[in-house]
Amino acid sequence: MNDRQVFRALRALCDETWFRIVQEIAAAGEVACGALVATSGLAQPTVSHHLKVLIDAGVLVMRVDGKHHFLSVKHALLARLRELLRERLSPPGARRALP
Repeated sequence: MNDRQVFRALRALCDETWFRIVQEIAAAGEVACGALVATSGLAQPTVSHHLKVLIDAGVLVMRVDGKHHFLSVKHALLARLRELLRERLSPPGARRALP
């Protein structure tokens, strides 16, 4: 994961609305796009914009089944972000001691 990818993912997670969308999807495991529109209280074009940003950042993945689109959190990316933050932001002596 290069710096640009890290920055895009972190930027996507630091926006309050985007973070809440990711939380909702993570809690459900997988969510239909239409369900997000119903539960978010946001207009469909607004939700589509938010989802595009999160997918482009690699935080979410979309699965298409016929006419239906389903979203899930890309847990591998989040795990890699956690590792990178630990590596890059820990004091040099403590880097190996972290679980």
